[in-house]
Amino acid sequence: MPFEDHYIPEPMSGCWLWLAHVANTTGYGQTTYRQRTHLAHRVSWILHRGEIPDGAWVLHKCDQRSCVNPDHLYLGTAKENSRDRDQKGRGKMPLFGENHHHAKLTKENIRAIRSDMRPQRTIAQDYGIGQQAVSHIQRRVNWKHVP
Repeated sequence: MPFEDHYIPEPMSGCWLWLAHVANTTGYGQTTYRQRTHLAHRVSWILHRGEIPDGAWVLHKCDQRSCVNPDHLYLGTAKENSRDRDQKGRGKMPLFGENHHHAKLTKENIRAIRSDMRPQRTIAQDYGIGQQAVSHIQRRVNWKHVP
């Protein structure tokens, strides 16, 4: 089946949305080309613009992972791809403080613990944490990002 049979133009955005196989983990279209599995947007580049230079990445202007419209694609480096991702807020943010999945405390808890003059063991019991954790919070060893 020809490449063109696997996408549909989306009139509002101009994207060509890949309808065939999409990788579950990434959302990028996949297709077989030259007897190997490739990302569909890379195959679109090859078919419409020519070979991809060694080390080059095919990036999306439209930020639609399933788009294979060559007008929405451009060549770049891994560094440019990372910069584009980060500028658009799509990168993984470091998980620390209350955003970490194991966090028991909030910023408000940290401020309260730092100003609490009771014994550290008593504070620890109130918050369900260890005395050492209270010590690290009060000495600003941990939770340094909280003023």
